[in-house]
Amino acid sequence: MNSTEKGDKLEDEFYEYLIEQQRRGELVYDLHPPANCKIFKKKGYYCKERGSDVQFDVVIEIYQQGRSKPSFYTVFECKNYEGGIPETCVTDFSDKLGRIFGHAAKGVLVVSSRLQSGADNLARSRSMGIIKYDKAGLEVVADRRGHYCLESRFVKSQIFRNDRSIKSLKFSAFHDGKFFCAINHFLRSLEPGLSSDDENEGESARVSVPYLPEEQIEKSAREILERVGYKSGPVDLKKICSVLSIDLQFSEQLIEDEDGTPILGSANFDRKSIKINSHANSKQERFTLGHEIGHFCLNHGRYLRSETIVERDLFINRETESGFNYERLEFQANAFSSNIIMPSHVFLVAIEVARTRLDIRDRGHGYIFVDDQPCNFLPFDQLLANLSQYFEVSKQAIEIKLKKMGLLTDQRRRNQASQSWPDLIRP
Repeated sequence: MNSTEKGDKLEDEFYEYLIEQQRRGELVYDLHPPANCKIFKKKGYYCKERGSDVQFDVVIEIYQQGRSKPSFYTVFECKNYEGGIPETCVTDFSDKLGRIFGHAAKGVLVVSSRLQSGADNLARSRSMGIIKYDKAGLEVVADRRGHYCLESRFVKSQIFRNDRSIKSLKFSAFHDGKFFCAINHFLRSLEPGLSSDDENEGESARVSVPYLPEEQIEKSAREILERVGYKSGPVDLKKICSVLSIDLQFSEQLIEDEDGTPILGSANFDRKSIKINSHANSKQERFTLGHEIGHFCLNHGRYLRSETIVERDLFINRETESGFNYERLEFQANAFSSNIIMPSHVFLVAIEVARTRLDIRDRGHGYIFVDDQPCNFLPFDQLLANLSQYFEVSKQAIEIKLKKMGLLTDQRRRNQASQSWPDLIRP
């Protein structure tokens, strides 16, 4: 695909995104009625100096009530570049805007990858905005009041290059020293006179994701299992989706984010759908599906319009003060997935059956004891294998569950000090 075709692809995807926003009535600065907002792709505007039309990628025209001519234009130039934007692109775009629209337009560069850190200087020098758009990224819900927004440092990491690999947002933007994760907030910052105090209160006014006790997450999983009449064995996750009226789809395609990381699955809360992409093994696929079901059951649609999961999300096994808001959502979904795949009440019964069959007894060292002696290690390994087959999860998942429930005394010299959620999906 050449540079022109890549630019056209970004242009088409971004245009469809704006149209979808307009259908929901969210694309007009929260002030103008949707009927007063028109969106065009590849529209030409007459230039006196050239004596002909100049074409722009995407344009939003804003009309005052009762007026036949636009009062303001937001003009988007789509650049599907791998690296930073050349300065000539910025100056050429800015000059075209000035010749045709004067001061009645705001220019915005739309890119598909992170920029070099100097790109903000180019945007500042010509008073332009920068948008990074990724069709496969997650999308937040952002109402004007009490809105959930991601931290500025997270949004900044989306637009400008940094050392940390970060989850991709569908929409992120920068203008006049501020970062935005929602199109309506960004557009309000562009048109003079529309910015309100509500938009400038800072992150303290934003809704944070609340802490959920693990007991509450487990209760939520148990209620769903009761609805599907679960009794024993591997949980039928497809049946759960059916009962919850979630449209479940599987794809054989390998989908990657901009960093080349496979996107394991996605959820769309507006459409109430889950899509599971190609996986290396079925156990990982089951954990991914349980994770996405968790987002629905824990009502994460209050914060996200759509969500994606990549493998590094499975490493979020604890909450930290330095973590991003979205990471708390991922932690909660991971905890839910563990509880839905290995229900505790059935897990305890299955353990007791396996102990009896393998003649594993409490000889004063604990309910289940293991060390490096073959007489202890071999029966323990067989217990893990039996339970792994029964629940269709990894042996590591069983081991973590045993430790979490306080049922395992592990005295192996080579025992790992800690394990995390990724172990749940490894063979």
